Amino acid sequence: MDYNSDFDDQSQPVPVKPHRSFWQKLGAGSLSISLIFHAILLAVGLVWVFKIIPPEPEKVVDFMPKSGGGGSPSAQSQQKKHQVRMAQPNLARVSAKDAIGSITLPEPEENTQMTSLGSLSSGSMSKGLGGNGGGGGKGDGNGPGFGDGLAAGMSDGKGNKNPFGTATLDRGALVGTFYDLKQTSNREPTDMTDDQFRIETADIVKRGFKDSVFRKYFKAPRELYQTKLLIPMIPAEGAPAAFEVEKEVQPRRWIVVYRGAVKPPRAGRFRFVGAGDDLLVVRLNGRSVFDYGYTLASTGTHLFGRGEDMDGTKEEDQVLAKEIRKLSPMKLPISFYKYASTPRQNSQIGGMAVGPEFEVKEGQVCPIEILIGEIPGGSFSVSLLIEEIGATYQKDPAGFPILPLFRLDNSQPSTELKGEVPPFDPNGPIWKFVPGATKRDI
Repeated sequence: MDYNSDFDDQSQPVPVKPHRSFWQKLGAGSLSISLIFHAILLAVGLVWVFKIIPPEPEKVVDFMPKSGGGGSPSAQSQQKKHQVRMAQPNLARVSAKDAIGSITLPEPEENTQMTSLGSLSSGSMSKGLGGNGGGGGKGDGNGPGFGDGLAAGMSDGKGNKNPFGTATLDRGALVGTFYDLKQTSNREPTDMTDDQFRIETADIVKRGFKDSVFRKYFKAPRELYQTKLLIPMIPAEGAPAAFEVEKEVQPRRWIVVYRGAVKPPRAGRFRFVGAGDDLLVVRLNGRSVFDYGYTLASTGTHLFGRGEDMDGTKEEDQVLAKEIRKLSPMKLPISFYKYASTPRQNSQIGGMAVGPEFEVKEGQVCPIEILIGEIPGGSFSVSLLIEEIGATYQKDPAGFPILPLFRLDNSQPSTELKGEVPPFDPNGPIWKFVPGATKRDI
């Protein structure tokens, strides 16, 4: 054994490896650089994406009609739009022939409860229905429509008015309820077609607008309060938006029913005059006294293009005439007032239809229900006037009487209305609302 050799080997220093942490063993240097680089790259990418992708524009209900009439929405897409100045302030008052005594009608108020398309107080209609009235008045911009009596805007800027009624009851008014026949009360689709809707509407009218016939359908939680009906042609989505169900209801095959009770301004004989796109039915004292529009609701008959069948110009359709005489309050041949300001209704359904006469007594409490509705979608309009038999009215150039609106208060629609509406006398009599009266009470 070589001791010297062994000693020399043992005396040499043993190399010691430098201490490295666990993170360094995993390659911390390169990994850290890679992570930092990718984090910076990701941040730059996110900023770039958010800058080039704009937010989804807010959906606004445009109240300029896209189409009109009781047919398909596209069928009327080329209709010309008319702006009509109505309700001249210097119209003569209504006077009854051979009347004894003096009656002073109240002066009209400037404000109206239904002629502006402002949003409800909740704000859901602050843009969709609140037009931007230009010019003087209470409008808040310069959009089309009719502001609170003074401009072409459809809102008074307060966001609490719309043409289907007010959200709060500040005076006597009919209570309006919105129903969607396309879905059940449980929000299940009914798969109802336009023709099926017309058949169902005829059944609803036959059964007297009873609550029970509507219970199976979706009902809007919001109720609105209405004192008159004069709505120029607007998009059909206006009604769901007015009742705050635009997210739940598509703008077609819907119905609104206004209910209440009224007293006549005096004893006499009266008749309703008007038209609905698509539906307008009036029940008074438990029976239908008016029914006319693009669909005759009581029979479910689509009347688009059939005005001459109704006014007797064409040879009478015996089957249709028999059905109308049996189920409808309208008397054939139907008389029409063809105002120059309503050319669309004149050409498509005959004009403003004249309903049958009915009699009321002094102080009589009359339950009243008014049904309006839209079938195919596209656009909607309604006008309801009333004519007193024996009264003297100013005439338009064609000789048709300028009638007052059927109304429950002094409020007046705007003097400028966007769309086709009949002329009306702003000084007509007022039917008094009877609070708390129901069919059961009378």
